Amino acid sequence: MTATPRPAVRLPLRLPPTVRGACAAVQTVAPLPEPVAPAPDPDAPLPEVLAEQAAALAEVADPAALEAARRERRARDLVEDLDAVLARCPLDETVLMIDLQPAKEGERGRALGRRSARCGGSAARLRAYLRDDWHPRHGELVALHDRLIDAEARLRTESRALSC
Repeated sequence: MTATPRPAVRLPLRLPPTVRGACAAVQTVAPLPEPVAPAPDPDAPLPEVLAEQAAALAEVADPAALEAARRERRARDLVEDLDAVLARCPLDETVLMIDLQPAKEGERGRALGRRSARCGGSAARLRAYLRDDWHPRHGELVALHDRLIDAEARLRTESRALSC
């Protein structure tokens, strides 16, 4: 009997990462023997039931499959985060804005400070993924991070010079 891969199921975010990874790996690997865990008591608290089922899944699931599922999810997160930063990249903006309005001449220092903070925030979002050098877009990620850090420092200096 050949196992056909099932489509990935979105699990609620409240589950611990180990449980989510185990469930995702089990769904993409061969079906588990029935039952995986004994049927829970109907009056048992939910955290206890989830802990028992996670322990049973961890015993049955292949560690290599779990690691592959984690690596695949991390790659998807990296691409999504990189796309989100590129879509809202403060480096591409041409007009200085404050609260969706063009900044007046007296507000230029404050607008530069806000854009500097946005560059720093975007760089911080990317910093967590700089270790993922196995990803094909890693070079683009590092280059964007460096540009954001440089822009943050330059804009902060400009903002402070205008504020004095």
